[in-house]
Amino acid sequence: MFNPPTPSRTASSIPKPPSPGSIPQPKTDRLPHETVPDWNNIGLFTAGIAVGAILGATVALLLAPASGDDTRASIARRVRKSRGHDDDIWDDLAEELELAAAEAEDESASISAES
Repeated sequence: MFNPPTPSRTASSIPKPPSPGSIPQPKTDRLPHETVPDWNNIGLFTAGIAVGAILGATVALLLAPASGDDTRASIARRVRKSRGHDDDIWDDLAEELELAAAEAEDESASISAES
């Protein structure tokens, strides 16, 4: 059960604890250790955000219901309205709906004229 120390195994053969500088020792004030950002993961996350934004913009442009000229005109019209004056949002919505209704009527008239 209990093996007494043998003469071949003396106190000098027992491993000594490492010196204080060789292994990180906990701080005596018990504050958390300083953390260092992992730049590889940060770069990978940023690249993922950029690729996702580019893919999202590409899909949005390819699947847009209006042509590029119509979309640019709509954006320019909205920018001019927002710069010029601060109308009520409902007035802007009413104008957009009237414009969309007029465009829909024009398209249905051209379709019925073709058939």
